[in-house]
Amino acid sequence: MADLIKTREISAREAVEITIRRIEAMEPIINVMNTRSYERAYDRAEAIAADTTFAGVPILIKDMIDVGGVRRTDGSRMLMTNIPAENVMYIDGVEAAGMNIVGMTNVPEFAQLGVITNNTAFGLSRNPWDLSLSTLGSSGGSGAAVAAGIVPMAHGTDGGGSNRLPASVQGIFGMKPSRARMLPGEVGGQHGPVKTNQVLSRTVRDSAALFAHTEDPNGPFAPVGVISGPSSRRLRIGFAPAIKGGIAVEASVAKAQENAAQLLRDLGHQVVDAEIPVSHDEFFQHYNGAFLGQFGVFSDQALAISGSHAAASGLLDPFTASLIAYGAETPVDVAAAGMAYLAKVPAAYAELFSEIDVLLSPVMPFLSVQGDALTPQTRVNDSVLEFLQHGLSYTASANVSGHCAMSVPLNWDPVSGLPIGSMFQAATGNDGLLYQLAFELEEARPWKDHWAPYSVKHIPI
Repeated sequence: MADLIKTREISAREAVEITIRRIEAMEPIINVMNTRSYERAYDRAEAIAADTTFAGVPILIKDMIDVGGVRRTDGSRMLMTNIPAENVMYIDGVEAAGMNIVGMTNVPEFAQLGVITNNTAFGLSRNPWDLSLSTLGSSGGSGAAVAAGIVPMAHGTDGGGSNRLPASVQGIFGMKPSRARMLPGEVGGQHGPVKTNQVLSRTVRDSAALFAHTEDPNGPFAPVGVISGPSSRRLRIGFAPAIKGGIAVEASVAKAQENAAQLLRDLGHQVVDAEIPVSHDEFFQHYNGAFLGQFGVFSDQALAISGSHAAASGLLDPFTASLIAYGAETPVDVAAAGMAYLAKVPAAYAELFSEIDVLLSPVMPFLSVQGDALTPQTRVNDSVLEFLQHGLSYTASANVSGHCAMSVPLNWDPVSGLPIGSMFQAATGNDGLLYQLAFELEEARPWKDHWAPYSVKHIPI
């Protein structure tokens, strides 16, 4: 679309009009929009310079980051009137690249429902490949918007798999950059301890181009710059078909990863056996111990707004309120032990990546998740947490470690036609290596013409 704008086949304003028509056609079907910022987009369309990289290409932003003048709710009734005054630095970078923000996409309340993008404020987002299935999350609204063809890319945040999971089940590309690689996405110029910002996209090219514009020049890594194609370097790639202690990987997902490994061999890479350097049960025992007790901050917000805590405030979904109560029972010594364990995870991955260049594994053990597997009314208990943990089995440890990872759509289930992503991970700071590999995989097995049934390709606009 940027080329069309630059060659004046369409104007930046017409690009906004096209995107709005797509939103209004698809929204009754997939429900991905929390806030529309059409007037802001029209105003910016007149001001965006044609010599910027994207020249006014519309983008949607996940409703969990500050965009100046646009409501940010985090999917919660508690924040329905919250309008940040200014962009955070990451959004400044997005707009400086010539992207034009048209609205904010749906998320689980404070991202906590995890594998289901649903909340009582805006409702359930639906997977364009099968409306009965989950988009996963928490960047589920953004993923569905891209899979449906509303926009070529949409912003997401990844704090435990939130870009990679929606990308995997919706047949698109999803990147989690290294910790502190990108411009800060938090107020005050801060980086979240596990959360990173980057888009979900139909093509590697678009993701890589925006990545180059939103790297932090003052961060801990030398900028990658613009990666525009594959490398001739052949890699040593470890293949871990399953995580120790996790549930069995579904047969179609396992077969897809074997196919991905064979593709790598066919491309001349060395594929060797590898193990994910954490075990499922031990990792999540400590992950829960470290993080569950921190959710009381949401209750504090509810108290400040309404004068009542969590459940009594009426502002938090029952799931979130029960998660706060569940986490409040975490003993102090358990939380301390959890943090001590998690502090060792980066070293475990560093040792692995001293032996291999890239790690291949499933993104998750399931082919898909039903859209009603959990709801905002679900009360948290041990079995609910166990279900969520299985969804995050392969993704969450990368956020704790801080290294980079991506979901690449290389396979489709031969029975259902559903997409199956493969996850590739590399050492902290090696984001450029992953992009080079992604370009190579995209050339070898293109996916951008695989369209979901409920997309602009098939729905009259």
